[in-house]
Amino acid sequence: MDLFRQNSATREDLGMLAVMDALAAEDQVTQRELSRQTGLNLKKVNFCLHKLLEKGYVKFQRALHNPDKRVYLYILTPAGLKAKSELTYRFLKFTLDFYNQVEAKVQQTLAAMEKAGIERVVLYGASDAARMVQEQTSANGIEVIGILDEHYQDQEFSGLPLLKAADLQKDEWDGVLITALENLDQAERYLKEAGVTAAKVWKLS
Repeated sequence: MDLFRQNSATREDLGMLAVMDALAAEDQVTQRELSRQTGLNLKKVNFCLHKLLEKGYVKFQRALHNPDKRVYLYILTPAGLKAKSELTYRFLKFTLDFYNQVEAKVQQTLAAMEKAGIERVVLYGASDAARMVQEQTSANGIEVIGILDEHYQDQEFSGLPLLKAADLQKDEWDGVLITALENLDQAERYLKEAGVTAAKVWKLS
């Protein structure tokens, strides 16, 4: 099983948990407000609400005092509150198990890289896995010189300088380790377009 490709069921449950958390914090919430609070777009919020309505975890009513009579307010039911609690515990366990598995993968990968003679590495993906790599490299001869992430806005991540694709042409490095936890195909395409050969790309899976 690839630990870094979350299946659609996992993402669906996580979205529904975010929606239920937002509903539990408010008596009555609109879809637009749910989108703002959860960070999900309206299409995803609508999908989650329909799933929750089907399960009986949410009910809705018209917003009586809103001039737009198409606006509905969504309310978490008692069954929804129970389901939210169960889902929360499930994800807490999932997160702890996932952390332990990622840590083990990091240790295995770094050991293989050290054996292959890798000394200077660039990370691709600002994530918790990238932080784990930093913690583990102190135990071997590998040095992390920077991190690539076209979506990360700051100048550095966890003390590492943010690099651009062009920096790969001028900096000295032995390999690129993908630490992104999703969109691995996109990461591999990006590195290929940046001129990184497949032989120099390492993955945690």
